Amino acid sequence: MQTIATITTNQRQQNGQARARALVRFNAVTFHSLAAASFLETVVALHVNRQALVYAAHPDVRSWLEQVWGPQRAELGRQLREYIEATWPEFDWNAAYQDFHDNYRPHSGFEGKNGDIALAALGLCVTSAQAALFYRALANSADEPTLRALARSAASDHAGFFDYFRALFERCKQLRRVGVTATWRTVIAVSRSARDHDVATAFQVLGDNWSGAPIVPSLGYSQYRERMLQLIRRHAALGPVERLLFRPWLERSAPAPQPPSALPVRWPRLAPQPA
Repeated sequence: MQTIATITTNQRQQNGQARARALVRFNAVTFHSLAAASFLETVVALHVNRQALVYAAHPDVRSWLEQVWGPQRAELGRQLREYIEATWPEFDWNAAYQDFHDNYRPHSGFEGKNGDIALAALGLCVTSAQAALFYRALANSADEPTLRALARSAASDHAGFFDYFRALFERCKQLRRVGVTATWRTVIAVSRSARDHDVATAFQVLGDNWSGAPIVPSLGYSQYRERMLQLIRRHAALGPVERLLFRPWLERSAPAPQPPSALPVRWPRLAPQPA
């Protein structure tokens, strides 16, 4: 009897996982989010090379970028790609990535104004914070166990990157003072670049490269942004500083934001939180 009960339990778990995977398969927001993320993680080698030039006078930073940051993000890109290919086998990931890479390569990267290493570190802080919160929202909203575990691991990785770049920013500020206005402008510039270039460039190739008609419903970029923002608001539990970092994403239009009188001195806590 115990053996029969165990078999029945396993079958129920397998059926439940199959239903959850089927729901993921037809979820347009999940597909576009994961595919775009897989491209942006995989293309990290471009950023490693450019940031290595920015920090040419700091061998320890270059070593960390080349031996930790780059390989971990590339591995995350590989895991995302495997999940996409298993869930949407009709989607030609290789062809889509090549199209993305060709469009993205000439204009990728933020190194800071005039090679300012502090602003470059701040830009990497913003990028890591946004990625950690994106994956956290995805993990908290996911019903499918494999996707939930993958997103949580990615959120943890980017939270670790954020901690490193935050310390690097504080270290670089000791070498050259960074004013409130320059800080605010960098936050806005990096956020808008992610919104209007990085994610947009990845998104524009996702409707092509299918064998036959796309499995997921078609979305325009503005429509995708609105749905993704709803998911982040609902599942990422943004605090005051996180809303500041995400301000260009959260605004429906794109007015010229005014810098606050003083930027918050407390950085957000980015460690993954329980769903």
